[in-house]
Amino acid sequence: MPTVYLLRLSEPTLQRTRSLLLQAGGVELAGSSENLTDALEEIAARAPDIVASDLRLVDSHAMRVAHELGRLAVRPQLLLLTPTADDLQLFAALSAGANAYHVDNGSGTGLVDALMRLHERRAMLSPQLARQAMAAFGIDRSPIVTARQASAALDATPAGRQIDQASRHLLTLLAQGLLLAEIATLWKLEAAEIERRIWRLVRLLHVRSREFLIA
Repeated sequence: MPTVYLLRLSEPTLQRTRSLLLQAGGVELAGSSENLTDALEEIAARAPDIVASDLRLVDSHAMRVAHELGRLAVRPQLLLLTPTADDLQLFAALSAGANAYHVDNGSGTGLVDALMRLHERRAMLSPQLARQAMAAFGIDRSPIVTARQASAALDATPAGRQIDQASRHLLTLLAQGLLLAEIATLWKLEAAEIERRIWRLVRLLHVRSREFLIA
């Protein structure tokens, strides 16, 4: 059972989400706050598996949350809560260290499932985010006919400095708007395996971001 710390922009949303998680089961609430500054000591002490945070907080934003969590001795995974996958800050925060996102209008609907997926190291990317990831890695889309073949899932040849051709093919399909279930059918894999591959791609974005900063 994953332990979760909540960071939400407003008190009503925070309380609503707290109640939902306490009633739903499947996760253990480690704490909650509207302010990152107030929460950091508690997060460090309780070492939750996941921090679920709004993109914007009263005193901070998701990129700083990712940075501060990265400084902890035990770094929790970071799930971003956003009303839309098209928010301009979302990709920047994923690159900075967040592990996944969940589209949430403040009601908390689907949040438990999103937390469980992340705990199992599974994630997703919208078409726009997939296109941004390809630009970040400096790669072009694969030929769509090639990307749709089942053999594309097994292509481990390099596609760039950090990713292989299978990852390039996956980003191509996501950028085209294919659903996870559709990709899984084409590649003859489980949808959960596609989500695990996306989670690993997001981790590679972190590596790419750190290398860019060092350079």
